[in-house]
Amino acid sequence: MQAAIEEALKGRDTAAPNPIVGAVIVEDGQIVARGYHVRPGEAHAEVNALKELDREPKADAVLYVTLEPCSTLGRTGKCTAAIIKAGIRHVCVGAIDPNPDHNGRGIKVLTEAGIKVETGILEQECVALNPEFNARMRDEAS
Repeated sequence: MQAAIEEALKGRDTAAPNPIVGAVIVEDGQIVARGYHVRPGEAHAEVNALKELDREPKADAVLYVTLEPCSTLGRTGKCTAAIIKAGIRHVCVGAIDPNPDHNGRGIKVLTEAGIKVETGILEQECVALNPEFNARMRDEAS
């Protein structure tokens, strides 16, 4: 997850008002693809990592992502759909998305698709990536 956090930091000057998010794909204990959310309206971190992989993932592939994958259609496609379509069978999530439209839904979609999902991986570090976004989402939810 630390490598995904490092990827997320690459978007700190360009992703706002969206959260900064990083993702890495690991196979056989090695990082084989990386991605981060560059700017609003462009592909999210998970999709960028899948594009970099540019092939079907191995059976043991694990996607590490700093923020829960989105499950709603906006300016970009649903990351959950891209993960399912790609054939990833194991996802590790750092922080649950505080956006009320997403909050836990991405985890549910992936789990219902038969994907093993682990949450809370370096959670505090992942939450700390997006203080302004998190505060704005809390305000919108109230």
